[in-house]
Amino acid sequence: MKKRIFVSMILLTVISLVLVAAALCFVFYNQFSNIVRSELRERADLFRNADTQTAMQRLIIFKPNDMRITLIHPDGIVAFDNAVGIEGLANHKDREEVVEALETGWGESRRLSATLGQETYYYAVRLADGSLLRAAKTTSSIWGMFSGVLPAVICIIFVILIIGYVLAGNLTKRIVAPINNLDLNTESTPPYDELVPFIRTIEQQRERIAAQFSDLQSRTDTISAIMDNMREGIILINRQGLILSVNKSAAALFETDTAMDGKNILELIRDLELLEQVRAALSGNRSELSIRRSGKSYRVFFSPVTDSGALILFLDITEKMMAEQMRREFSANVSHELKTPLTSIYGHAEMLYNGIVKESDHHAFFGKIKDEAARLITLIEDIILISELDENTGQEAFEEVSLSAIAAEAAEALSLKASEHRVTVSISGDASMSAGRSMIYEMFYNLIDNAIKYNKSGGTVKVDVSGLEDTIEIAIADTGIGIPEDAQSRVFERFYRVDKSRSKKTGGTGLGLAIVKHIVLLHKGKMALQSSEDQGTVVTISF
Repeated sequence: MKKRIFVSMILLTVISLVLVAAALCFVFYNQFSNIVRSELRERADLFRNADTQTAMQRLIIFKPNDMRITLIHPDGIVAFDNAVGIEGLANHKDREEVVEALETGWGESRRLSATLGQETYYYAVRLADGSLLRAAKTTSSIWGMFSGVLPAVICIIFVILIIGYVLAGNLTKRIVAPINNLDLNTESTPPYDELVPFIRTIEQQRERIAAQFSDLQSRTDTISAIMDNMREGIILINRQGLILSVNKSAAALFETDTAMDGKNILELIRDLELLEQVRAALSGNRSELSIRRSGKSYRVFFSPVTDSGALILFLDITEKMMAEQMRREFSANVSHELKTPLTSIYGHAEMLYNGIVKESDHHAFFGKIKDEAARLITLIEDIILISELDENTGQEAFEEVSLSAIAAEAAEALSLKASEHRVTVSISGDASMSAGRSMIYEMFYNLIDNAIKYNKSGGTVKVDVSGLEDTIEIAIADTGIGIPEDAQSRVFERFYRVDKSRSKKTGGTGLGLAIVKHIVLLHKGKMALQSSEDQGTVVTISF
């Protein structure tokens, strides 16, 4: 801007000087032309009333040398000329001023000599006897005058140009300085009125940009918060394979930090199978595969992003795989557990049907069939219950219940079994909570039942219920055989039994603790197990 203003001012100065010089030349030339014409007219008018002879005598006497005087007969023949000899002069009848003077009494004209740069003015008057007197004067033409003063004009222009250069530089600085010092980031008063619309537009644009930036920052923060808090790992790369974004889950998966932006994907992923799928995604092909990393299973999705690159999504399917495995194991265990009593029932019934069994042994066989059928019914009931808990179906409405009262009901129902095993059951403390009554009963029943079945003769089972400030704790402690340390993490699995022979003897289905675990989780509780072999077991539940 500064350069443009400076050049414009210099150019304006030069053009102004040239135009002024040209205008002055034209003014002076016109003024000088009028003076010459007036002088010629005045000189010629002195002879208007004289005849040819008288005019010639006066010219011979006075001999004017400041202009050319010519006497011309009416037929155009030159009779006298004070500047040249008349012998070689052509007939002047067709000259413009002569023709005009013969018609009107006077005439004038001017003729330019382009080669000499001169201009001649003519003025003719008709004398008393019809002859003509013509006065002529030659001066420099406008172009001659201009060329004559051109060196002086150039010198003047050069001098003024230097002065204008200095003044234009200073003036330009003074004009531009307030604009350069203008702070567009804050509200300020424009140095010139002409800049008011410009400043106002900039302020509006600044406010709009600030609002858009704030909105963009908010969206970016939202997206970053979502990505960083996602359990799924996400990696976004551009078409050149450079990483645009890595969330915390993906960084943890590859044991790095999230400061990978701008780096090549090869620095993060070294697995050839994954890299092959990344290349396919950058080529526009969708794909997916399963991998195992750090003891977990992942399903990886590779999706091309139009004109941008590719998105890699790591979905943790460990729980899903474990659930699938548990379902398969559950199906296999159910089949096995159902098959065992049915096989026993079928074998005993077939022997009775074929008459192989002695009459005296019939009662024992019928008792065996009855026991296996009862075990089968118990097993099916437990399977139905755990299936309902799995699917959350048939869940009863919660109500305020007394935990010690329900524990007492369960202990009463198991009193006969406790007597048979010579185990003493005691309940202490009390607390109330909102829960499903039948589920809490089932929880106490299974825990107390296990504590009785796997206890020692003369042992004890203590149920303690305590209510703290915001927590309810239930502890069921027995003095039984205990659980080996390597089996403690699996006792809550379905159909898992530490001692299968003892479980078969006691009639366990292997689903009791799995049912308890589901009930506790449905009530948003936690379980803990402490046990030592031959020292007993303590199961602690917190709500």
